[in-house]
Parts: sequence; structure tokens; C-alpha cells
Amino acid sequence: MEKVKGTMVIGVISGKGGVGKSVVAVNTASLLAKLGRQVALVDADLSNPSVSLHLGLSYTPIGIQEVLSGKNRASDGLMIHPLTGLRVLPASLKYKPDVTLKNLKAVLGSLDAYDFVIVDSPPGITEDVEHILEACDKIVIVTTPDIPSITSASKIVSLCKDMKTEVAGIIANRVTNSNYELTEKEIRSLSETEVICGIPEDDNVPASIAVRLPVVLFKPNSAASQNLRVAAMFLSGEGAVAAGKASAIHRFFAWLKRMLKVR
Repeated sequence: MEKVKGTMVIGVISGKGGVGKSVVAVNTASLLAKLGRQVALVDADLSNPSVSLHLGLSYTPIGIQEVLSGKNRASDGLMIHPLTGLRVLPASLKYKPDVTLKNLKAVLGSLDAYDFVIVDSPPGITEDVEHILEACDKIVIVTTPDIPSITSASKIVSLCKDMKTEVAGIIANRVTNSNYELTEKEIRSLSETEVICGIPEDDNVPASIAVRLPVVLFKPNSAASQNLRVAAMFLSGEGAVAAGKASAIHRFFAWLKRMLKVR
């Protein structure tokens, strides 16, 4: 997963909104920083930015919009998250309709001092998302385990293939193991993409958003946090085997739970 040399730019993308994409981006970036990596987190959702809100960095004097328009350098807008050391390039909370991500590749290229650059994308398939695919080395697709979300995620997979951008894998978020949910095997089959891990539905996640703290710091032993660690280790290049084992264990217990249910 990790480049031998240079910066790894990873886009976190979803085919539709409401699947927890920003939660995955914020928490995996925070964990990579806690692992001792030099990490920059970039909010590329110009219409509905939320990264700074997740991290309690509400005041953003210079957002990515000013950088994209050429008024400032990326280094001018970087903020430090004090609990993790994560560097954050937020997006201004004020909507600026004339700004696009056309210059994103150059902006991300200026962050070459970092081991990882994590890019939080707007949902759906738009021209801005295509600019993100062009600018990133790898893409992680976040989805929920339902047919509409997987269908949307599959469209992202197809677009990545057309644009020759590597898909690192899919993260299935907000998993409850209900009978009506798609299994990891079904998600893999429908999307033709490997599943990095499943992250269970966890009340600690919205609670952590309310207090503006990543759930991996708010409740590090919660079910969501434990699975987010699997995702972060996978992205770091140190946890591919662990991710595979966790996926197998997750599938086994999901199968066992279904077998024991009263019909």
C-alpha cells in the first residue's frame, strides 16, 4: 500500500452522501498521525465541508478555496490538530461558487513533505470528484451495506478504472449485520473490489462528532474505533494481513449470528 519513497495521496470517496465518508477520512488520518507518520488531511468538499467541524477547528482563516484560487499557498492554510499532530487543510465554511478543484493536483503536489495526504471528497460523481481521482495515487471507497449505496460505489469503481486510478478497496461502514444487509462477499462480487474492513454502527460515532473529537480518541476501545484501526493499518502498509484476518473473523461471526437467529 505504501510507496517506498514519496508521498502517498489517498482519496476517500463515496458514491452517495450519508455513508460516513468524512468519519473514515478524519479517523484514519488521525490514526496514521498517531502511528508517527507525517499526515496532512485535506477537505476537498467545497459545498459541504465538515473536516474542521469533526476536529473542533471551526475557525478557518484560510481555506482550500483560497489556495485553489491562487491567493495563498497550501502551507498558509494548514492548521495543527493538537491531540494528534495532524495537519489539516480545511475548506472554508462559507460557500464560494466560483471555486473548483481544477488545480487540486498542484495543491496536493505542494504537500510533498508528508508521508500521507488524505483527501476527503464530496459525495457522488461530479467534475470535482474527477479532479480528485486525477490527483490521488489511490482511492478508498466508503459505502453502507445496502444496494443503493453499493450501486453508487460500483459507479465510482468503474470511473476509477476508466481514469486508471487505483482503488485500494472498499470500507463498508455502519454495519449492523441485519439479514437485509449485503455481506462482504456480496459487496465484493457486486463491486468487483476487495473489502478492506467493515465498521459497525456505533453510537459513539455521532457522540464523538458532537464533541468534535475523532471517535478513535473519544472512545478508543469502541467497536468502530477498533475497526477503524484495521483500516488505518491497511492504508499504512503495515496491516494488510491484519485486515484480511479481521475481515475473515467478521464474516465468520456474521455468519454464525445469522445461523443462530430464530427463523
